[in-house]
Amino acid sequence: MLDISVQQRGAYNLVRLCGELTAGDAPRVGQTVGEWTVGQGARLAVDLTDLRMMDSAGLSELIHLVTRARLTEGRVVLVAPSAFVKGILSVTRLDGWFEILPSLADAER
Repeated sequence: MLDISVQQRGAYNLVRLCGELTAGDAPRVGQTVGEWTVGQGARLAVDLTDLRMMDSAGLSELIHLVTRARLTEGRVVLVAPSAFVKGILSVTRLDGWFEILPSLADAER
């Protein structure tokens, strides 16, 4: 099960994903968060601290969010990914493609 929360926080819209991001919940991320990546220069920070598990559909949804933002000169950063998520990003070699920051404070700088 995945919990999603979105709030305005400084220069970024902050999205917190908690639980498990799997094929069953991936479309809900796009529906809930996608609108925050639309618009010239949109800025989104995705807090992954409490994301315990993610499958390929979840990874694909994160890729889609970043791609959509980049097309409109926006920015999506992944914040403090859990050890499991870090492992997936490393194995897929996407840790160099995503912008990953250790904390939200780093994103706001």
